[in-house]
Amino acid sequence: MSREYKNIEIISEIEHKIKTLNTIRNARIKMSQRLKSYSDRWKLVFFVLNIEAVIFVLLSLGGKEISPIFINTIFSVISGLFSIYVILIQYYINELNYNERALKVHYHQLDIEDLILRLKDLFLKNNSRENKLDERNLIREFNTIMYEYQTILKNNENHDPIDFVRSKKSKEEEKKIDLGRSKKSKKKEKKIKDFTIDNVILNINQLLIFLIPILFAILVFLEENGNG
Repeated sequence: MSREYKNIEIISEIEHKIKTLNTIRNARIKMSQRLKSYSDRWKLVFFVLNIEAVIFVLLSLGGKEISPIFINTIFSVISGLFSIYVILIQYYINELNYNERALKVHYHQLDIEDLILRLKDLFLKNNSRENKLDERNLIREFNTIMYEYQTILKNNENHDPIDFVRSKKSKEEEKKIDLGRSKKSKKKEKKIKDFTIDNVILNINQLLIFLIPILFAILVFLEENGNG
């Protein structure tokens, strides 16, 4: 339902902003978790990629006794290119600072939570007999909080649409739990897939660490059979 802005009153606007800030905060929480997940997964990928790169270089330098393929110029070039790729992708991912960004977003959602509590405090003051604020002071404090909100938004990166979708789904799950329907439902919930460029690149490299040993084994097998 569209809002009639000309009929807006301060109390209804405070309530609306609390809901809006809660939505933003939940999305920021999901963003922080997503970025932290990228960081943790990349650590494992880099560990394996570096091991494979070292093995390739060692075999190209002294693998003659194992198989003649390792002294082949093509194998040496492939080993060199793979090592360069590992260095470049590691530099690229380190520049993205997933861990640092996740921590910054976490602190951002805490800042938003603080603003939400201050908005709720305006309700308490408005409902209080002794500390009741008149409309002018209520609007002044509300505008101050909104100014701070706009400031922290400008100083932080925006969340991805998937963070909003995941936060919305979490909210729906919480409602189901409150209604006692979550565990009774036998139908498996559809997982929200991450198609961000960050996750696509990560998945490609996760696949790569499994493909390289397989291709390597096939190459050696074909060489041995060819010589045999």
